[in-house]
Amino acid sequence: MKSFLFLLVFFCSLSNAQTNRFFYAVKFKEDSTQTEYQKVFMVLDINPDETKYYDNAFLEKDSINKANGSQNTNWTSQIPITRKKNSNKNISYTFIDDQLYSYPTEDLIQWKLSDKTKKYLHFNLQQATTNFGGRKWTAWFTKEIPFSEGPYKFTGLPGLIVLLEDNRNQYSFALVKSKKLEKTSDTSNFLEVRYGNKPLPINEKMYVKKALEYYNDPLQEIRAEMKSGTIKSYEDGGKRYTKPEELVPLIREEQEYIRKHNNPIELNKAIQYPLK
Repeated sequence: MKSFLFLLVFFCSLSNAQTNRFFYAVKFKEDSTQTEYQKVFMVLDINPDETKYYDNAFLEKDSINKANGSQNTNWTSQIPITRKKNSNKNISYTFIDDQLYSYPTEDLIQWKLSDKTKKYLHFNLQQATTNFGGRKWTAWFTKEIPFSEGPYKFTGLPGLIVLLEDNRNQYSFALVKSKKLEKTSDTSNFLEVRYGNKPLPINEKMYVKKALEYYNDPLQEIRAEMKSGTIKSYEDGGKRYTKPEELVPLIREEQEYIRKHNNPIELNKAIQYPLK
C-alpha cells in the first residue's frame, strides 16, 4: 500500500510539473588506474520541450550568486548536455582554458531489452544493455516513470533510467531523489551561458583540435604576456616566476595531469595526447 501511495503521489506530480527534476549520484574514475571513486550529484531536468543534464553544483552556485548578487562561477569534470524532446541530437558544453565551447553530436543508442527485473526505491525495474562510447552498459529503467530519458546521453528506453553502470566499473549512475517545479526551470544564465560567457559554437572535430592546442602549451597566454612585458611575473602555488622559461615545469605538470585524467564516459572519444 505504501508503494502504491508513493507512486500515486509521484504520478500526480508528473502530470502537473513544468520541470521534472531528477538527481543522480554519480561515481566515476577520471583516472582509470585510481582505486577510489570521485562522486558528484548530477541533475536531469525534463522540461516540456527539452532535457538538460548538468552538475548539481551549478544549482548551488547559482543560488548563492542570486542571494549575494554575485557572478562567481565553477565548472565540472562531467560534461553538461542539452537535447530537444524525443531527440538523440545532443549539445555538449565544455571549457578549454577560459573559453566556453558548445558542440553538437548525434548519439543514437541501440538498446537490447532483457527479461530481468528487480525492485529499487519502490519501483519495478527492467534491465537493458547497450554498447555505447566504447563501453558496455547495463541500465535499469522503470515504466512507472513514463519518460524515455536518462542521465548524460542515455535515452530511448520505455521509461526513465534509474540505474546505469558500465562493464569496467568506472562509471555508475543511481537515481536518489526527484522533485517537481511548477515553472520550467531557467538555466540559461549558468548552463547555456556561463554568467555572461556565451559559448563559442564549434563542431566535435574542432573541439578535439582546441583541446590538443591547449595541451601542447597550456600556459601559452601567460608566457606571451611575460615575453611582451604585459605582466612582469606569474605566481602559482606560492612561487613567483619572472621568466617564460621558468614555467616549463608547470607546463609539464599540467600535461601530465591531462594525460592521467583522460577517462571520459565515451571512452572511444578519449583524446590521444602525445607524451611530452
